Amino acid sequence: MNNLRLKALLGAGCFSLLTSGVANAGGFDRGGVNIDQLFDAAPYSFDAGVTYVSPQRKLKNVQRLDSPPNPVALSSPSVDVGGDYAVPRIGIKANIFEPVDCLATYTEPYGAEADFGMNNAYSPSAVEYYVRTHDFGFTCSYKVNVGKGALRFIGGVSYQEVDAFLSRQTLLAFGNTGLGKFQLSDEAWGWRAGAAYEIPEIALRASLVYSSSYKYDELSGTVDTTGFRGAFPADLIPGATGVFPVSASAEIPQAVELKLQSGIAPGWLAFGSIRWQEWSKLGVIPINGVRSPVTGAPSPVSFDLLYRDGWTVSGGIAHKFTDQLSAAVSLTWDRGTSTTSGYQSDTWSVASGISYSPNDKIEVRLGGSIGVLTSGSSTFTGVGDTANAVSYTYDDDLLLAGSASVKVKF
Repeated sequence: MNNLRLKALLGAGCFSLLTSGVANAGGFDRGGVNIDQLFDAAPYSFDAGVTYVSPQRKLKNVQRLDSPPNPVALSSPSVDVGGDYAVPRIGIKANIFEPVDCLATYTEPYGAEADFGMNNAYSPSAVEYYVRTHDFGFTCSYKVNVGKGALRFIGGVSYQEVDAFLSRQTLLAFGNTGLGKFQLSDEAWGWRAGAAYEIPEIALRASLVYSSSYKYDELSGTVDTTGFRGAFPADLIPGATGVFPVSASAEIPQAVELKLQSGIAPGWLAFGSIRWQEWSKLGVIPINGVRSPVTGAPSPVSFDLLYRDGWTVSGGIAHKFTDQLSAAVSLTWDRGTSTTSGYQSDTWSVASGISYSPNDKIEVRLGGSIGVLTSGSSTFTGVGDTANAVSYTYDDDLLLAGSASVKVKF
């Protein structure tokens, strides 16, 4: 059964490469914190890679629903969302002593990015926005021999930083216009716990890991309205524009992930995963402290996500052609998290990857995926923030991704 012992090459190689293909999952999920390297057979390893994702989403028939609709002349009702992004990751794994393995990681597991442009029907909701996270994690496992295999108890923590930006264009009658720029940041701690069972002889591994939420209760920053202008000098009340402090509260919600893999024939491995994340926790996120650039009075501004929970299901097979070369292919379905607001519909994608090891110390992996962002529509009348009152449709759109990584074992 030695040909089935693929955990070092396939289980931690192509499999990890393909699971990074879910970097365009629902909500802000870009793959979470991947701890597969913890299972490396080598006592020590260093792993670094990057995944580049290019969603080709276009919004059509974009219309304002606030009153009065379309207060100024707007450009084409079709809007390219944009928002290509890269997800880097670094991992260092060490066998501390025989039953204990630990893994230190850095990645950017959650985020969002879009550039809608100026002077279109979406501009009062957003011209550009991004959410970026930096996660520094440390995870350990304690291994106990059970039957033909080993049971691992897994626990870890992460320190995570978030940086969020939103710009929106104020479009009023008589030539009053301007750009409000919101910048907020915060940091939080999270933890993970789970268990895994392995039988190395048949490359079997089953793991279940719970990841806690990250509470960003003290998001703080500024709104900059210094660029706002009126058609007439009297349109602007002194002190109405400027740079003012703002605050908000949000979270990256809890998640649970089940992963399975097993050798199914000499040189062949099957694998799959199911991930749930409670994105319904993100509904309406008010931004406190905003003033109207016309009157200086408090102005209701919010980030209206109204997500539902996310589910990601993936499965595939891998094959070891030689001691140096293996490959894998997988199919992934992600349930879109958008409800009455947004364009995160269901996504289907196919990923493939190759792993090449010139020797037993170095492993190089390349992968790519192509997918479909399914069609849908959004009609949102706003919840207090009328700038978000917009409707649009979207067709099936293309999703492209590529990744590369290298691992050194010693």
